[in-house]
Amino acid sequence: MGSLFPCLPDELGWECLVRVELNSHDKLRCVCKSWNAALKSPHFYQERKRLNISEQRVCMLQEIDGICNRVAVYDLEKNSCRILPPIPTEYNSIFHCHFVKQKLVLIPVLLADSTKNCVWLYDFACSKWRQCAKMPRWQNAFASAADEDGGLIYVGGGHDRIFYFGNPVRSASVYNVEDKWDVLPDMNTYMEPYSIGLFAEGKFYVMGYSDSIEVFNSYTRSWKTMENRFNSWRYVSAFGHFYCLSGRGLIEYDYSQDKLQFLGSLPTEDWARFINFGVVVGNKIFVCREMVQGQEFCMLEPPSEKGETFKLIGIETPLGLQGSAIHAATLHL
Repeated sequence: MGSLFPCLPDELGWECLVRVELNSHDKLRCVCKSWNAALKSPHFYQERKRLNISEQRVCMLQEIDGICNRVAVYDLEKNSCRILPPIPTEYNSIFHCHFVKQKLVLIPVLLADSTKNCVWLYDFACSKWRQCAKMPRWQNAFASAADEDGGLIYVGGGHDRIFYFGNPVRSASVYNVEDKWDVLPDMNTYMEPYSIGLFAEGKFYVMGYSDSIEVFNSYTRSWKTMENRFNSWRYVSAFGHFYCLSGRGLIEYDYSQDKLQFLGSLPTEDWARFINFGVVVGNKIFVCREMVQGQEFCMLEPPSEKGETFKLIGIETPLGLQGSAIHAATLHL
């Protein structure tokens, strides 16, 4: 790699580059080979995170005319989307989106052909898609969750055929972003299809609408069946936060103290029932709801002080977003 700046030491040039805003990174890559090489370095975005200058975006999988092969990167501050290159696949699937180690990973969660259940990975360092390893077992409508720091994505439950005609399965596995699958022990009980997956403090939670949940301890590699205390229609978890949204309102779960904190009522009792997905962005929750008239977006802002209730802020449909948003993940770059 050549000199980053002709008149500056490379250490100082590096400090300048890592501080450029995320929206300009594609332009930086086109300036010269040395800048392109710097941005492709695995240390570039790690340094931005270490300096606490990384920016958050929401990656949303789009369905356009029945085809799910586009991902929109949503900038909340500018309320606009940048569309990534199409996923280079000839088959159609619905994916779960996860962000681990500067990479967007798509896991096929609803697929008719068991021979094509490949993972797709988008590397933001080189702006390219890559087809990765197939899932070790064919299962659909499963729960999944990411261990961002560990570079792992956990999968569990679902059923063995497409749509509602399959048999429930207790299968579980974990994908390493270095492109390797590891089969995990089966869950103790069957969980209903389309359960929600959460990961926190070394544990993978598979949560549905039944009276129990399955919890996998990544240290002991064992499952434990627990009582479902949450009674929720939607769960949102990321970066140490775990929220439940139901007819009771917005509730935050404190892992360290094993306590539920009520943050306030939602606009109507069935408001959470129409949530398509929710992701944590900073200290807020970005929510997409599926309504008769189309999708609507909003932000839930938890209270900053005791005694306050959370704020619900409506958001106009993001500029550049086409079709319907199916699933989402929050990225740090």
